[in-house]
Amino acid sequence: MGLQNGELHINDDNWQDHHTAVVDGVVMRKGLIPRNYTTHPVGCYGSAPAAVDIPVIPRSEWSERIKDMEAQQSRLSDIRLAGNNGAMIPSLDQNGKGYCWAHSTTSCMTVLRAVMNQPYVPLSAYAVACIIKNFQDEGGWGALSLDFVTTRGVPSSEFWPMQSMSRSNDNANTWANAALHKATEGWADLAVAAYDRNLTFDQVMSLLLSRCPVVGDFNWWGHSVCLLDPVETSPGQFGVRIWNSWGDSWSDRGMGVLSGSKAIPDGAVAPRATIPSVV
Repeated sequence: MGLQNGELHINDDNWQDHHTAVVDGVVMRKGLIPRNYTTHPVGCYGSAPAAVDIPVIPRSEWSERIKDMEAQQSRLSDIRLAGNNGAMIPSLDQNGKGYCWAHSTTSCMTVLRAVMNQPYVPLSAYAVACIIKNFQDEGGWGALSLDFVTTRGVPSSEFWPMQSMSRSNDNANTWANAALHKATEGWADLAVAAYDRNLTFDQVMSLLLSRCPVVGDFNWWGHSVCLLDPVETSPGQFGVRIWNSWGDSWSDRGMGVLSGSKAIPDGAVAPRATIPSVV
């Protein structure tokens, strides 16, 4: 129920088998790091999307809503599979760097553009991570990258090539393009610092049921991913379909399902709208 053929289903019984992933013979890096309150004290990140109260959809309605979304092929995964002018939007690939926390937000921005009927633009997560981390290969968390995308945006690969760490990409033209791809609204708990923001599982599911992608950080995995769909894994049991940043070879075209406690994020924020643009 709800699972696709060939799709990994990671749960409380098998998560250790998937904690370290190997894709095409390569051990994949992650990049989520624990919060360091000494180097990142409360208040050091001030920019964030405007927070609003999330209307929570009762659990009693989840099953029927999910079935309806599946029947209509209106899930975010369905939109992703046709969002590149009728073709699939390709998965991002961290390519060995600990930048999952920037790729999760960038994937959310990409699918959000598709939801808003905007043309597919290959957005470059490395631009976000390199500037935040001063071109160092360092871990982070999803809310940190969403803060950045809210204030500066994320450029297309035309201006900052995918997986490039060249400082020559950091120029005025790049950031003029990035400004066309800003998050303008979102869901976040602004009462706490960026690295401590989270949403309840019911809030996450309500957003996904409303076709709003979520940036999800998972401490058990040391990984941050884009959450796409609510999934009923068995009658009355629910999980989330994720869009990973390890390329299309991982699981089913880069997508898999988390359930049980492994589906509950330790950090979560969600962009809700982006600047309408065509480039």
